[in-house]
Amino acid sequence: MNHDLKRTLLYTALLSVALASGVAYAQDASTSANDKTKTLPSDTPQTLEGITVSAEKRDQDIQKVPISMTALTGEQLERQGVTSLVDLARIAPSLTVASSGPGSNNLIIRGISSSAGSAATVGYYLDDVPIAASSNAALLSTRGVIDPSVFDIARVEVLRGPQGTIYGSSSMGGTVKYVTNQPDLDFVEARIKTDVSGTYHGGPNANVNGVLNVPLLKDKVALRVSAYYRRDDGYIDRYAISPTNYLEADPDSKKKDNVNTYTTYGARMAMLIKPDDSLTITPSIIYQYSKLGSPFTYDKIPATLANPYQVRDVNETNVQESTISNIAVHKQFDALELMSSASYFTRNVSIRDDSSKVINYFFGLPTVYPTTMYGSYKNKEFTEEVRATSKFDGPVQAILGAFYHDVRAPLASSIPYPDGFNQTFDTPFPGYSTIYQGARTATLKEYAVFGELSWNITEKLKASAGIRAFEVKQGFSQSGDGLLNGGPSTVHSDSKDYGSTPKFTLQYQVSPENMVYVTASEGYRPGGPNNPAPEALCGSEVAGLGLSKSQLNKYNPDTLWNYEIGFKSAWLDRRLLVDASVYHIDWDHVQQQIVLGCGYNITANFGKAVSQGAELELKFLPINAVTLSAGFGYNDAHLKNDVPGTSAKDGDRLVNVPRFTGSLAAEYRRRVNAEYDGFMRADVSYVGDSNFLYDRESPFYRRKGFATTNVRVGVEGRNGFDISFYATNLFDKHGETDLPVAISADLPTTRRVALNQPRTIGVTLQYQY
Repeated sequence: MNHDLKRTLLYTALLSVALASGVAYAQDASTSANDKTKTLPSDTPQTLEGITVSAEKRDQDIQKVPISMTALTGEQLERQGVTSLVDLARIAPSLTVASSGPGSNNLIIRGISSSAGSAATVGYYLDDVPIAASSNAALLSTRGVIDPSVFDIARVEVLRGPQGTIYGSSSMGGTVKYVTNQPDLDFVEARIKTDVSGTYHGGPNANVNGVLNVPLLKDKVALRVSAYYRRDDGYIDRYAISPTNYLEADPDSKKKDNVNTYTTYGARMAMLIKPDDSLTITPSIIYQYSKLGSPFTYDKIPATLANPYQVRDVNETNVQESTISNIAVHKQFDALELMSSASYFTRNVSIRDDSSKVINYFFGLPTVYPTTMYGSYKNKEFTEEVRATSKFDGPVQAILGAFYHDVRAPLASSIPYPDGFNQTFDTPFPGYSTIYQGARTATLKEYAVFGELSWNITEKLKASAGIRAFEVKQGFSQSGDGLLNGGPSTVHSDSKDYGSTPKFTLQYQVSPENMVYVTASEGYRPGGPNNPAPEALCGSEVAGLGLSKSQLNKYNPDTLWNYEIGFKSAWLDRRLLVDASVYHIDWDHVQQQIVLGCGYNITANFGKAVSQGAELELKFLPINAVTLSAGFGYNDAHLKNDVPGTSAKDGDRLVNVPRFTGSLAAEYRRRVNAEYDGFMRADVSYVGDSNFLYDRESPFYRRKGFATTNVRVGVEGRNGFDISFYATNLFDKHGETDLPVAISADLPTTRRVALNQPRTIGVTLQYQY
C-alpha cells in the first residue's frame, strides 16, 4: 500500500463522514440511531447498570463474570478523556503501562513484569485479533504494543490474572481487549468530533475523528467507516552534545524546541453481510500510521526531572505503520454458535537512533562525532481461530476451539561511518568497513486447542474448568559485521516448546446481586532462541555469569500459578457496586533481560518470583446527579533468589511494578434546559514509586511516584451537539514512565528516561446525527 493510496483511503473516509450530513438529515427522526435520548437526572431513583462484556467469549453482565476485571464503554472512555493505553492505566487497578511514547508501550498486570522473551506477559486484542507483536523479533525500544484509536470503540476490557486457557500464552498476567463498534443494518449514523488543545512547555495540538454507518441493502448489508487524524506538538527540547564531553550539552548550540512531536492518522472499514438470520460475515481492515519526531524521553544526566531536555546530535524520527485485516464469520445453530476469525497483522517500524555518545564512550575518541543508527523492523502475523460456543438449555455449557499463529519478523540495523568520520579521526578503526551492520529473522508458529466446561451444580453454585494445549516452534537467524560486532558472525538456532495451561473456577451466587468466586489458573510463556552476544566482545563477561553454552543459545519457558478469591456485589438497590479480589502468584524460571557491560543483551531465566496483592473497585450513586468511583491496587512482586552475575538479589522488587496505584473520580450531571445536559467531572490518579533497575548503585535505579489530576466540564445536547472543556495533568506534575532499553547500547553514565505529558488544556466539539 503506497503513501498516495493510504492518504486517499484516509481522506475518502473523512470526506464520507462529512458528506453524510445530507443523507442523515433526510432520515426520519424515528429511524435515527442517534435520537440523543439521554438519561437525565430526575426525581425517579436511578441505578448503576452493569456492562455487557465478552471476557469469557460469550456475552455476559460483568457482575456475573468470575474474573477480576475493569470494563469501560466507549461513552465512558470519552467522558474520562481516555485516548491511549497510558490513560487506561490510570483507571484500571493493577494495570501498569511502561511507556516511552505512543506505540512504545509495555503492559504489566498484577506485577508480572518482564522485558524479555518471545511473548509478552499480557495478552492484547482488538476484537478477536491478537496484536501483541512477538518481542523476540522486535527492536528493544519499539517492541511495545500499538496505541489503537479509541474513537468508535464499543468498550475496553482489562482482565486481571492468567487468561491463557482462552487467550493464549501471552496472557500470563492478564489480557487487554478492545471491542470495536460493528456495522448497523438498521440506521444511518454519522458523527464527527474535533479537539484542539495546548500543552504547557509545548505547543498546540489538534485532532479530528469521524464515523459513518450506512445500510447498503436492507437487513442484509451495512458498511461502517471511521477515520481520524491527530497532530500533537512536542514538549521536550533538544540540545547538541558538547564536542568535548558527551555528558554535557553544547553551550554554543541552538536549542530545538518541542522535538517529540506526534502525528498519527488512520481508518477502519468494516462491512456486515447477513445472508440470513443465522449467519453473519464481517470483513474489516484497519490502517494506522504514526510518526514521532523524537522519542518521548529526556537524557537523565545532564538533564533532570525538574528540567528535562534531550542532549543528542541526531534527528531521531520514528515511523510506524500497522495494518490489520480480518474476516469474522458467525453461524448460529439451535444449540451452539460457530465462529471463525482469520486475520493478518503487519507492523513496520523505521527508526533513527543517536549513537554518538555510545561510540565516544566505548572507543574514547577525542571529540563526540554525530553518529546515527538506522533500524527497520517488519512484523507479519497470520492468525486463525475457530470456536464453538454452546447455547444448551441445561446446566452444562462448553467452549471448544483451535488456534493457529504464524509470525515472521525480519529486522535490519546498521551504524555506518558518518560522512567525514575517517577523515576527522584519521581512520581510527582500520580493517572494519562499518561500525555495525546486522540482520536477523525470527519466526514463530503456534498451534493450540482449548476448551472450557461449566456446570451449574445448583441454582447458586457453578463450577468451571478449562485447559489449553499448545506447541510453539521458533526459529532465529542472525548475521552481523563491523566494529561493534567484533567482525563477521552468523548464528542460527531453533526451539520447540509444548505444554498446557489449566484453569479452575468455583463461583457462588450468594444472592441475585452478590457473587463470590475462587480461581486457580496457570500461566505459561514458551522459551526461545537467544540473541547471542558476539564472543569476541562479550565472551569473558558472559562466562563470568555462570551460564552454560546452551543457556546462551536458548532460554527456557517460564510458568506461574495464580490463586485468587474475589467477590462482586451490588448494594442499596444497585446504587453501590463493590468488586474486590486478592491473589497470590508463584512464578518460576522468570524470563528477564541481562544488560551486559559490552553493550549487548541476552535473555536468561532468573529463577523464582512471587506476586501478591489485592484490587478494589467501587462505584456509588449517592444522588441521581452525582456518580462517584474509585479503584485501588496493591501489589508486592519480588524475586525469591539472587541472580548470579547481576545486581538482582533475593527480595528485590520486580522492575516497573509500583506497590500502590489508585484513582478517585466524581461526576455531576444536571439538566440545563430541554435541549442540554450539563456535566462536570474531576479525577485524580496515583502511581506509586517503582524500580527501573536491580542495580541499587545506579543513578537510574528508581523512579518516584506521582499523581495527576484531570477535569472536564461541558454540555451534551439532544440536538446532537456536544461541547466540553478539559485540563489533563492540571497541576503539571512531572513523572517518569519508563527506562527503555537502548536500541544501540546502554551506558552506565547516562540513560534515556520517558516523561509524562505536562498540563494540557483544550476543548472538544462533537456533532452527530
